[in-house]
Amino acid sequence: MKRITLMTTITTLIIMLAVAPLVMAQPRGGKGERGPGGGRHAAALANLNLTAEQSEKIRAMRETHQRDIIPIQTKLFTKRAELRLLWMQTSPDAEKIKSKQKEIHELRGQLNEKKTDFRLEFLNILTPEQRTKLLAQGLGRHHGPRGDKGGHPGRDMGPGGRW
Repeated sequence: MKRITLMTTITTLIIMLAVAPLVMAQPRGGKGERGPGGGRHAAALANLNLTAEQSEKIRAMRETHQRDIIPIQTKLFTKRAELRLLWMQTSPDAEKIKSKQKEIHELRGQLNEKKTDFRLEFLNILTPEQRTKLLAQGLGRHHGPRGDKGGHPGRDMGPGGRW
């Protein structure tokens, strides 16, 4: 019985590790699409009257940011799967669980730093008038303890965020 459980656990982990890069690399579409000019905030950003140069800088910046965060997101996905497997053990090892949680926390910190850098760089591309307009439209503001209306902390702006 233990052998079957171990085989199932290992098979599940292998499948999750194989699928993670594919899932993380998928573009985000639909209403909740993220990134400058995408999804539900496209109209709000269009109201900023970005110049062609600003739009190009933002596009290039977003592509670079996505390339930078995808490996971190993939590692985070994998570590979360590993943590789930640790919790599924009949006798969970507290030290292994705490160690894995620490790794996850560090990866989240890396993502938050990248998102902050993106957000600051994005704001530096805008003129003072565009920044004022953006804030007047309600973008970039936190609305509650979860970061925004139903979202996640730190997900206001930038890829992985609400802009």
